Amino acid sequence: MNASFQPEKLTADFVGFRRASFFGAILATTGLGGWLLWRSFLPEGVSALEWVQLVLFVLLFQQIATGFWLVIFGFVTTVLGGDRAQIARSIDDGTLADGAEAPTAIVLPIFNEDVDRVFLGIEAMWRGLEETGGSGSFDFFILSDSNRPENWLREEMAWLDLCKKLNAFGRIFYRKRRTPRNSKSGNVADFCRRWGARYRYMIVLDADSIMTGRLLSRLVAMMERNPRVGLIQTGPQLAFGRTFFRRIQQFASKVYAPLFAAGSNYWHLFASNYWGHNAIIRLRPFMEHCDLPELPEPDTRRRHIFSHDTVEAALMRKAGFDVWFAYTEEGSYEEGPPNLSDSLGRDRRWCLGNLQHFWFLFAPGIDFANRFHIWMGVMAYLGSPLWLLFLVTGAVDLAVKHRFSLLTSLPGDTIAPSLGAVQVLLLATLALLFVPKILAMVLTLPKAKHYGGAVRLFASTLIETAVWTLLAPAIMLYYTRFVVMNLAGRQVPWSSQNRSDDKGLGFLESFRIFWLPPVGGVLAVSALIVWAPQVLWVLSPILAGWLLAPVLAWLTSQAKLGDWARRHRLFLIPEETAALCPEELRFVEEHAGNDEASWNFPAAGLARAVIDPLTHAVHVALLRQRKKSIGETEDYLEDLREKLIEQGPTALEPRQHYALLWDAESLRWLHHEFWSRPSVRLHPWWRQRLREVTETTG
Repeated sequence: MNASFQPEKLTADFVGFRRASFFGAILATTGLGGWLLWRSFLPEGVSALEWVQLVLFVLLFQQIATGFWLVIFGFVTTVLGGDRAQIARSIDDGTLADGAEAPTAIVLPIFNEDVDRVFLGIEAMWRGLEETGGSGSFDFFILSDSNRPENWLREEMAWLDLCKKLNAFGRIFYRKRRTPRNSKSGNVADFCRRWGARYRYMIVLDADSIMTGRLLSRLVAMMERNPRVGLIQTGPQLAFGRTFFRRIQQFASKVYAPLFAAGSNYWHLFASNYWGHNAIIRLRPFMEHCDLPELPEPDTRRRHIFSHDTVEAALMRKAGFDVWFAYTEEGSYEEGPPNLSDSLGRDRRWCLGNLQHFWFLFAPGIDFANRFHIWMGVMAYLGSPLWLLFLVTGAVDLAVKHRFSLLTSLPGDTIAPSLGAVQVLLLATLALLFVPKILAMVLTLPKAKHYGGAVRLFASTLIETAVWTLLAPAIMLYYTRFVVMNLAGRQVPWSSQNRSDDKGLGFLESFRIFWLPPVGGVLAVSALIVWAPQVLWVLSPILAGWLLAPVLAWLTSQAKLGDWARRHRLFLIPEETAALCPEELRFVEEHAGNDEASWNFPAAGLARAVIDPLTHAVHVALLRQRKKSIGETEDYLEDLREKLIEQGPTALEPRQHYALLWDAESLRWLHHEFWSRPSVRLHPWWRQRLREVTETTG
C-alpha cells in the first residue's frame, strides 16, 4: 500500500457529507419503520400500549438500522477499492524505518492468567519484531495483579526463563502490584506514573493478545507520521478456537467484521472508539488528559469506571487528538470465550461499564462521534430489556384485541386490516438483519478456498446464523438480568477470564447454569396458548431459543464438536491454513500445552518460594521494600511463619500466605529454617513437598 492519505488535510465539508449521509440514512430508515408500525395501529386507533410500543420500537429499530447502514457503506467503499480516508494509507512499507527509534512500551496487564500462554505470546511477538528489524525500540512490561500465589510465583519464574532465553534482561520487565486498585485501568495508570515518561508510545494488550512484528512496527510508523494522532485502534481477529462456540465466533468475526469496520471508519474517521487492547497510544497526551474521573455514585465501590476505554477515547478527542481505526491492518489477534457461560460472565462486567458511560453522554466538550459510541454501547445492553418489554407489550396488546374480537358481534377478525403494514415491516426488519450477512458472504466468495471452499463457506454461514438466531433470545434474557442487577446496585466482581477450551460444560451443569430461559419459555408458551395463540408462530424462534438454551450451551461448549467441524473444514478461517498463518500464531500453537507438574499441588507458590533456592532468590529480589501494614507487626509475622513451619500451610488462611509472601524477611527466615532444621521439627507436608520440588527442579 502506497502512502496516499494525509489526515490533516481532511476538510469539514468532507467529514460533514459523510456523517450527514450516514446518519441521514439511519434516520430515514428508522422513521420509515416507525411510520409502518404506526400505520398498522391506525385502523382501530392507537392505544396506550401501542404508544409504548412505538417509542420502544423507534429506539430499537435505530440499532438495527445502524448495523445495516454500517454494512452498506462498508460494502460500497470496499467494492470501490477501499476507503481512501484510512490511517493505514498514511504510510507505506518504506516508512517503517521512521518509527525504528521511537521508544515504545508493550504493556500486558494480567490477572491469574495461564502463565505459559501469556509468556508464549510475548516470545512470539519478540521474535516477530526481531524479524522485522525493529525490536530495538520496543520494551515489554508484564503488569501483574494476580492474587493467587501459584500464579504470582510462576509468573516470576517464567519472566526469568524468558529473559535468559531471549537475552532480554532490561527489555522485558515484570511488576506485581500489591494492591490491585481499579483493576486493569489502574494497572495501566500505575505503569504510566512509574515508567510512562521514558516512552513515546504505549501498545496495550490483553493477556491473550498477539500482534505480528510487522503490525507493531507499522503502528509506530503511523504515529510518527501523524503527530496529531493520539490513539490507533486495530481490529483484533479471534484465533485458536477449538470449541464449537469459539469456532463460530471467530468465523463470524472474520467474515462479517470487515464490512462493519469499513462502515464505521466511513462516518467516524478521526473520532474512532477504543476497545482497551490491541491499540497504540501516544503517552504524553494520554497521561495529561485521559486520567479517569470518579463517578458521582453514593456507593464508593461503583465510582470507578469499569469500562475505561470508551471514556479514554472521548477524553483524547476532547484534548484535540485524533483517534483512528486501522481496520484494514492484518496481524492483530485475541482469543474469545470458550462457551456461552464464560461469554456471559464477561458481558456482565461490560454491561456495568457501558451503563456507567451514560454519565458522559451529555458531558461538556465531548465529540458528537464519541457521544454516539457511548450511546451504542449503552444500547448494546439496555436494548435487551427494551426488546423484552416490547415483546411483552405487543403480546398483551394482541391478546386484548383478540379477546375483544371474540366478544363483539362484528364479523371476522378486527386485527386483519392492519396485517399488511405489519408484514411489510417484518420483511423489512428481516432484510435489515440478513442482507449484511449476504453481502459479507458475497465479498468473501472470491477467497472461498481459504474458508474451506464455496460450499463449506455457505454451510458455515447458515449454521452460524441458525445457532446465533437460537442463542440470541437467551442472551437477551441474561442481558436484561444484568441491567436490572446493575441498576439495583449489585456489585460486579473482578475475576480472571477462563480462556481454556479443553473442558466443555457438563450436560447437567449446563441446565444448572441456564435454567432461566427454558423456565421463561414454558411460562411464555403457556400464556400465549391461553391468551394469544395466533402469535405463537411469530414468536416461535424466540420461544425455541429459550427452550433449547441449555442444550445449545452444552453442545457449543464441546471441543470435540469444534474439532469435528475443523476436520470437515467448517468455520475455517485463512489463518488456519499453513500458507496464511502468521509465524507468531504458528509459534504459539506449536508450543502451547506445556504444564509444569511442580506447580500442581496445594500451596505450590508458597512451597516453591520457601524450598527452591532459585525461586526464593528471584522472589525476594523482586519484592520492593515497604512499611508493614497495620496488623502485620513483627510479632504477627513471626507467629505466622512458626505456625507455617510446624503445622503446614493448612493452618493459615490464604490472606496470611499472602502476607508472608510479601515480606522478604519472613521468607529468608523460612528458607533458612527449612534447610537447617531437623526433619522431625518440620511438618510432614514440607517433607513431601521437598521430594516433589527436588524431583522437578534437580
